[in-house]
Amino acid sequence: MNKIESINLIYRNPAVRGGRPCIVGTSLRVLDIVSAMRWQGRSPEQMADAFQITLGQVHAALAYYYCNQAEIDADMREDERKSEAMAQEVLADKNSLNSRLQRYLQDDNFRAALSEAMDAPNEQRTAHIRALFAKMAAVEQELKAFPAARTEKSLE
Repeated sequence: MNKIESINLIYRNPAVRGGRPCIVGTSLRVLDIVSAMRWQGRSPEQMADAFQITLGQVHAALAYYYCNQAEIDADMREDERKSEAMAQEVLADKNSLNSRLQRYLQDDNFRAALSEAMDAPNEQRTAHIRALFAKMAAVEQELKAFPAARTEKSLE
């Protein structure tokens, strides 16, 4: 009679990496191994070296993937969706900051304060710029507090 051996190198824990399958002794997800193989073209040996795991752990992750391909592929699509949403959020924040900065650059008092900050000695420049941006934040908060009375407000 044959005895079936089990290789227990993959685990799941809801508190680790969102409950996604990971390699035992690490928080490295199976999908991290698959991504390195699929998108970066890494060999099992390269992945073992890069992730500081054994070759057996790499092959266990790949075997798990091939036995659960639909689930892991769905996890990868979900990660891609989340990454895209995060990138869009960062871009929106960047665009918002840029538009606010452009608005402030039209203000004579802001430009003068920025010029003064840039002309300050190196050891004082950072403090001057931080103070200027703190003023910007205070003005933004004030404008948010009184949306009906939105007007161009000087940093004076």
